Amino acid sequence: MKTPPTSSLTRTCDAERGSSFANAKLDRSRSISTPSRTARDHRPFSVRYVRASARLFPLLIILLCLSAATQTQSPTQPLPSTAYKLVAVKVTGSKRFSQNEVAAASGLPVGTIAHEEDFKKAARQLGESGAFNSVAYTFVSSSAGTKLEFQVTDADKFVPARFSDFVWFTEEDLRKKLHERIPLFKGDLPASGRLPDQVSDVLQALLDENGIPGHVDYLRNFGKGDQFEAIDYNVSGVSIRIRNVEFSGVGAGELPLLQAAAEKFPDREYAPAVLRYFADNTLPAIYHEHGYLKASCAPPQPKVVKLPSSESSDNKQPITFVDVTFPVTPGIQYKLTGWQWLGNKEISTDILDPLLHAKVGQTANTVQVEDDLRAIQQLYGSRGFVTATIKANAQMDDPAGTVAYQLEVQEGSVYHMGELSFRGIDNNLTARLRAVWKLRPGDVYDASYLKQFLPQARKLLPANLDWEVSSHVTALTRDKTVDVDLQYMAKAPR
Repeated sequence: MKTPPTSSLTRTCDAERGSSFANAKLDRSRSISTPSRTARDHRPFSVRYVRASARLFPLLIILLCLSAATQTQSPTQPLPSTAYKLVAVKVTGSKRFSQNEVAAASGLPVGTIAHEEDFKKAARQLGESGAFNSVAYTFVSSSAGTKLEFQVTDADKFVPARFSDFVWFTEEDLRKKLHERIPLFKGDLPASGRLPDQVSDVLQALLDENGIPGHVDYLRNFGKGDQFEAIDYNVSGVSIRIRNVEFSGVGAGELPLLQAAAEKFPDREYAPAVLRYFADNTLPAIYHEHGYLKASCAPPQPKVVKLPSSESSDNKQPITFVDVTFPVTPGIQYKLTGWQWLGNKEISTDILDPLLHAKVGQTANTVQVEDDLRAIQQLYGSRGFVTATIKANAQMDDPAGTVAYQLEVQEGSVYHMGELSFRGIDNNLTARLRAVWKLRPGDVYDASYLKQFLPQARKLLPANLDWEVSSHVTALTRDKTVDVDLQYMAKAPR
């Protein structure tokens, strides 16, 4: 028996009328498109077909007649079963995902026995994931098998997936397991679609498979300006508590300081955000104070601790205990060789130098330098330079273990006193407070004066009430003035 020749057919359908036109050849090619969705739109994707033009009707009729005549003379043989085996799956159009990842996510890898309905289902599945703005497919079948091609365009917005308290897995292992089960998960998730739900389902399955109590929840995190920033996954229904805190890579001199700073963590609830702040801010500051200017700490690593039953809690909620390790990289310890002032015109170097407590030849202490620069900035503010900034540019010599600073000053303009407002008090009390305020409109504004005024003003307030005051200081760039607004609120004494 001769193998029928390979040919192709494009089927054109009118979705509204439900009519279809097709020739009688054996191999077929077809495509669907899935439109983009909004973040909360979970409706099924609609299949779009190309409507046949009216001009094509006579040609289609002729083709159908010719096809029928051909069938009368030589009946077309049906395709063998081997024609339904996928011999190739091609993906075009994606810059984010590989061909293998998209093919795996479609559920139709090479070697699968599949029909046209399976292709339609796979394309719809890819579209509903939210990872793509559009999905289309074409296929060509012959006795040798079927070649399938997906044409996709990536979704516009992806955000990071964050896992706050999955302490039973390392971050790397968790992401690896998710990618194995969800080929389209690579650390980021689309802003809409079903992929975030799929991640939640796999996380829950991982907990269940490992006998871990708890329920997986997730929350879309919006930052400033209602910008969609991330999707945060967490575990509820189980208490995670810290047993011990440890440090790796630290020297004997710094270890007691780190232990003292972290003594608040043991026997408390595991809070990833608090631990990350300690690793990113508190811990480096301790090292920077002792000359380790490049010291850093990797993300804290929790390790689940299996306690004897006698140490377990009687609380009805399951408890998991962890030991938390902070991996520290101290780096080089630097000594200070000096500094140079740049840009200071209104205040001389002779006045600024004594305000720096750092000493040449001693261990560099950037914490002290930052405190000193803030004090110098306040000095500028007291002279009307309320927008003055000072930047310390460190010039490090790693082989020598030394550092020198360029202290760059941007003095800005002199600002003057603008409007003074009091809110929350009566006119009589307002007049008394205004009389005590010494800066008059047009005077050079002294940024340090408000701290002097508030204690004096408190003495004039009725003593039988508890007073809270909030100050709002606004520097107006156009007028080079400063407006001060003081809001008072009285509360009954406790």
